[in-house]
Amino acid sequence: MGRKGLAEVWHFGLPVGLQLGFEIWAFDLATLFAGRLGKVELAAHVIALNLASLCYMVPLGVSMAAVTRVGNLIGEGKRRAAQDAAWTAMVMGAGFMALSAILIAVFREAIPRIYSSDAAVIAAAAAVLPIAAAFQVFDGTQAVGMGILRSMGRTRPAAVFNFIGYYVLALPLAWWLGFSLKQGLPGIWWGLSLGLAVIAIALVVWVWRRGPPRVDARVVDAPPEAPAGP
Repeated sequence: MGRKGLAEVWHFGLPVGLQLGFEIWAFDLATLFAGRLGKVELAAHVIALNLASLCYMVPLGVSMAAVTRVGNLIGEGKRRAAQDAAWTAMVMGAGFMALSAILIAVFREAIPRIYSSDAAVIAAAAAVLPIAAAFQVFDGTQAVGMGILRSMGRTRPAAVFNFIGYYVLALPLAWWLGFSLKQGLPGIWWGLSLGLAVIAIALVVWVWRRGPPRVDARVVDAPPEAPAGP
């Protein structure tokens, strides 16, 4: 790979790395916040986070499929089909997470018992799981949305959205609600949910307003040249 190829990888790959890093580091910091509240709150937070992470695997897979499907359609110059595929993937991710959110809310008292037999931990987790359920829908939407932006080659906006959503909104709100207003662990999760909601909305608006880029159909769909005659 020459310098041009490395520069292209750097151009598209660095924002993707930052986008993923911003997200992972934000949840690590939120876990540190929960740890300041006490052992019970930390255990309840880990239960909610693990459950959210398990459910996240499905929209993450949809996101990876969307990268390939939407990207291929853009490359073929089929902008309308690419837009349809993007919205289909978005609905699939959000739809699955909406279903999982309902199940989490309904079984919020039974699910923590899978993880712990401590009554205090179970009660603390049951109190925060309805908030984590609302968090699920936004998480599924943003997961697929990030994949759609990568398929378009627009990786920088995703990194910017994550930085603003997590570090300008989610974490400051989590600290303010959890500690300044003394809402405890639910406050931390409300902060994360509100920040993630802003990220998800920003991605939906971006896909709706900007959409897949146009490709010159004269180049992509040009018929092959006829073979020269004898």
